[in-house]
This record gives sequence, structure tokens and C-alpha cells, in this order.
Amino acid sequence: MPLKATNYVVAFGASCALIAGAAAASNVVWHQSFETDTAGWFDSSNGWAGSVTRVASGHNGVTSSSGDYHAVVVQGPHPSASIDTGGFSQFDGYRSVWPAGGFRAAIDVYLDMSMSIGEGFDYSVAANRQTGAHLRDFIFHVARDADGIVVGGSNNSNFTTQNRKAENHHLVTTSGWFTLEHVFRDFGDGSLAVDLNLLDSGGDVLFTETRHTADDLIATIVGGNRYSWFTHVSVDGGIAVDSHMLSIIPLPTPIGLGAVGLMGVFAVRRRRA
Repeated sequence: MPLKATNYVVAFGASCALIAGAAAASNVVWHQSFETDTAGWFDSSNGWAGSVTRVASGHNGVTSSSGDYHAVVVQGPHPSASIDTGGFSQFDGYRSVWPAGGFRAAIDVYLDMSMSIGEGFDYSVAANRQTGAHLRDFIFHVARDADGIVVGGSNNSNFTTQNRKAENHHLVTTSGWFTLEHVFRDFGDGSLAVDLNLLDSGGDVLFTETRHTADDLIATIVGGNRYSWFTHVSVDGGIAVDSHMLSIIPLPTPIGLGAVGLMGVFAVRRRRA
């Protein structure tokens, strides 16, 4: 069920605070701000599907998340499969080696309350195997219903709008820019966990869906990043996106670990919903 504003998260030891701090301090290896082009994204103009179009701030009444430009993603027919799908990016390339501290992917999206009921989109970031093959997708599902815009997450897309309101979700009721963040990390037992975080424009975490499969062992199976992909976009006119990035999370220093551990015993913060 969705987290309510009365729920609290207690940070004990180096758990949640350490993860959030490491992600914030991550080293950016790829950033597409759409200020000059849409390089790194694929659409019908370069062998994929749909369109990823660079537009000036103010296009259709939307001010860019940062800078003077952003992009609009519209889905279209896939050239070799009987599906309609949206833009696709390989970041700066696939990685088969797991970065010791994990990695983070993020993109800003404009969630517009003028979306019609039933419209929505899916957005995935996938992990690689150490062999270079695909391992698994980690997918945000966004759907407009009568109450607002429902944001949830899973590991599968069926190329239709998925309303995850019956499961862990967050309800957006005001138009604006939000960040879809994927944090790929060690679950604590040597297996992969991925936090799908929804952040508001101020950087506050509104929602988290953590996906974990015990068999995804970092030592022998899990590599680095694969693609990011809007697998489904049913929003009329597409969706505005900005500030797409990939970063490597550094391992915490021993001093940092000790400090976070001491603070975490006493730290309690209210979780926004």
C-alpha cells in the first residue's frame, strides 16, 4: 500500500542515509541537457521509433527544467516489431563491469495534470550482465486517473498504460517537473537492488519502489548499465523530458561510514508521500 505522511523511516547505522548521500555525491559520466542536440537518443530518425524532439523553453507552456531547451518524447511504430514505443538511449554506452559503489540514472519529466484519464507512459532503465547481455528492466509506470497521476514501479512493461494504484504508488496532483531516479546498489548481501525514486523539483523523495531479485549476484552476474527507454507513451502530444544523466556512485570512505553510522542511530526523518 502507498506510504502515508504519518509513516516514518528510521535510519539505523549506515543504511538509508548512506545510500542517499552516496547517490548525491555520484560522479556524472553522461549528461544530456538537450541544450544543443538530442545526441545519445534514438528515434525514427536514426533507426528506432517515435520522436525525441528538442524544443525551446516555453513550448506548449512548459518551462524547461534547466537551461533554455528540453525534449519532447512521442511514441511511434517500431521498425521491426509490431509495437508502438518511444525514445531509447544507450547513455554513453553499455557497461559489463559493476562499479564498486553502484550507479545512478536520472531524468526529469514534466507531469501534466491536463493528461486525459487513461493516458500515461512507462520508463525503464535496464541492467547488463557481465557477459554484456541484458539482465533486467526496472520500470516506472505513470498513469492518469480520476484522482491524479499515479506513479508506481515494476520489472515489466506490456506496452500499455499501467495504473499501479492497487500497489505501492504515489499520487501526483499538481503539474510540474519531477525526477525519475534509478539507484543500482548492493542489497547488503551481494545481490542487486534497485531503488526507483520519484523526486520533486526540490530534490525531496516522494516515493520509492525497491526491486530486488536474490539471484542477481553482483560478484558473478550483474554488470553495469544498459539502456534507458520510454517503452510506452500514450500521452497526446508526448511528454517533456530534461536533464538525462548517468553517474557512478563512489564507495564511501571509512571516515564517512563511521560518521553516517553514528548519525544514523539517532536520525529519524519524516517520509513524504
